[in-house]
Amino acid sequence: MRVTFDKNVYEFVVDPEKPANINSSAREDYRKIHEAILKGKIIPFISETILTYEVLKKDQRQSILSHPQPILVSGSEGTISIFSNPGIHPGNSTYEDIYLPKAIGMGFKILPDRRFGKLINPHVKKEWYYVPDEDYFIRSDRYSAILKLLEELNVGYIQFKNLINSNDLGHLPIFTAISLYAGSIKKLSAALSERSDGDSVALHITYEIDYFCTFDKGANAGQSVFNDKICNVLKERYLFEKVSPSDLAVLIDFSTSSLN
Repeated sequence: MRVTFDKNVYEFVVDPEKPANINSSAREDYRKIHEAILKGKIIPFISETILTYEVLKKDQRQSILSHPQPILVSGSEGTISIFSNPGIHPGNSTYEDIYLPKAIGMGFKILPDRRFGKLINPHVKKEWYYVPDEDYFIRSDRYSAILKLLEELNVGYIQFKNLINSNDLGHLPIFTAISLYAGSIKKLSAALSERSDGDSVALHITYEIDYFCTFDKGANAGQSVFNDKICNVLKERYLFEKVSPSDLAVLIDFSTSSLN
C-alpha cells in the first residue's frame, strides 16, 4: 500500500524509539509501520510543503514569505528560464536534518509542490522527489481541480490568503501583502500550516496515494482540511482516505493475514 505521512507522524515512523510521552501501544504501532516500510509492504511518501513551510521557525515565516524576489528569470541564447528563488529558504535545522535523511534512507519519496513560485528547501536533494512516469499536464489539471474544490470548501491556501488580505491588501502582490501584515503571528503560523496541509492533501490525491496518515482531526483549527466533514467530501469526490497510525497498523495486520 502507498501511504503519505503527515509531519506529526513521520518522525515516529522513521524512529519509533524517538523520545516522547506516548504509550506502549502507540510505540508498537510505529514499530509495525516502520517494519512494514522496510519489508516493502508500505511505500512511504511525504509532501514537499511539510519540508518547506512547516520547518520554518515561527519568527522567520513573515520575513521569508515576504521576500521581494520569490521568482527569478534568466536567459541565454534565446532561452528564458523562470524558477523559484533558491536563496530564500534557510534550510533545515539540525533537528530536521536528523529525520529527513533517515526517511529517505528508508525509501520515502517527496511529493513535489506544484505551485508556481513555491519555496525550495536547499537541504532537499533532487533525487529525493517522486517523479512518476506519466503526463505532467494531466497531473497538473487534476491538482488544479482539487485546489479549486478546497478553495470552495474554504480550507487550505484560501485561509492563508484571506488572512494576509484581511486589511484591504488584496490588490498587492502576495509577498508585499505579507510584508505589510500586522496581525497576530500566531494566526499567521496557523494559516500557513493550514496552507501546507491543504496542499499536502491535494498532492496526495493528485498522485493517487492510497492512505494519508495523520493525527490531525482539524478539531482545533476551525475550518480545516482535516475536519471530518471536509474529509468526507474529499472521500466522496476523490476516494480520499485519512487514517491514524493505529488505523494503519490494523491495515498492515489485515493485509498480512490475508496473504497467509
